[in-house]
Amino acid sequence: MYLVYGEEAYWHDRIINLLSEHFGDGAENLAADEVTWSQIRELLSQPSFFGPRLWVVRSAKDLFNQPDDGWVHAIAPGNCLLLSSVTKENPAPKGFNKLLKDVGGKVIQASQPTFREASSWVQNKLKEDGYTITKEGLESLILIVGRSIERLEKEVEKLELYVSEPSDSEREALEKKRTPPKRITASHVLECVSPDPEMDTFGLVDAVAMRNTKKVFSELEELLGRGVSPIFIIAVLGSHFGLMWRTKEAGLRGVPKDSLGKELGVHPYAAKKASTQSANWTFPQMERAICALCDVDEAIKSGKIDPTSAMDYVLMEILEG
Repeated sequence: MYLVYGEEAYWHDRIINLLSEHFGDGAENLAADEVTWSQIRELLSQPSFFGPRLWVVRSAKDLFNQPDDGWVHAIAPGNCLLLSSVTKENPAPKGFNKLLKDVGGKVIQASQPTFREASSWVQNKLKEDGYTITKEGLESLILIVGRSIERLEKEVEKLELYVSEPSDSEREALEKKRTPPKRITASHVLECVSPDPEMDTFGLVDAVAMRNTKKVFSELEELLGRGVSPIFIIAVLGSHFGLMWRTKEAGLRGVPKDSLGKELGVHPYAAKKASTQSANWTFPQMERAICALCDVDEAIKSGKIDPTSAMDYVLMEILEG
C-alpha cells in the first residue's frame, strides 16, 4: 500500500504509471468522490484469481474527509492500493500513517524539486534527446517556467522543436558522435518558452514600451505582489529593449515588417510588435534604458540596493529618459 503526496503532479503520474505497468491489466482507477473505505476494504481483502491487482485512488484527500471507520483491515496477497493526493501536506491522519507503517506500506513525498534538481533534470532530458543548453539558457528556462517538472517537460519539448528536429542522417551521425548536439541558448528560451502564468510580465513590458507610466507601476505592484523576482523582470525588460533596438535597426536597413521575424530569428508577431513599439524610442533612449537595467541588475545581485526600491528607480529612469 502506498500514499503519495506533494505538489509535483509529474511525479504522481510517473509513480502511478510505473506501478501500473508492473500490474499490467490488473490496474484500475477508483474515483475518490465515489468510493468509500468500506468498498476499498472489500476489494483489498478479496483474493484475486486473475493475477495481482492494483487500485489507484487520485485526489485521495477526499477519502480522508470520510469518517474514520477503520480504513483497511486486511490485504489479500497480490493486492495493492495506491493513494495519490497532489497536496503540499500529507492529508492522512496520524492513525492512518501508523497503520500504513504497520502493514509495510510506504509514504512517498512528491515535492517540487530544488533549483539544482530541476537544472539536473533538464540537462539530462536534453542530453537524452541529443541537445545541450547553455548555463544562461538553463537559468533563464527555470527562472521563467519555474521548478515544476510537469511544466519544464512541456517547455523542453517546445524548445527542442524550436531549435529543430534533426533529420534521420543528422540523428545517425549524432549517434556516431560525428555531429555535435544541437545547442539551446538563452535567446531560444526567451523567444520560445511560455512563462508561468503566475509570472506573466507581458502587461508590464507593453506598458513600459508604450510609456504608460500609470499602467507600468500598476503592473509592477501586481507582479511583486505575486512574488515575481525583480531580477526576472529586469531580464525580460532588457531582452525586449534589445529586440526593439534590432527591429528599429532592421527597419532602417529597409527590411519589410513581414520579414522581420525571419531576419531577426524571432516569432513574426513578436518582431512586428517590437517594431511598432520602437517608434516611441530613439536609439540613445534605448541605450540608456539597457544600461540602466544592467546597472540595477548588478546592484541588486551585489546587495547594494533592495529589489523593490531598485525597480521603482530603474523604471522612473527609463520612462523619464
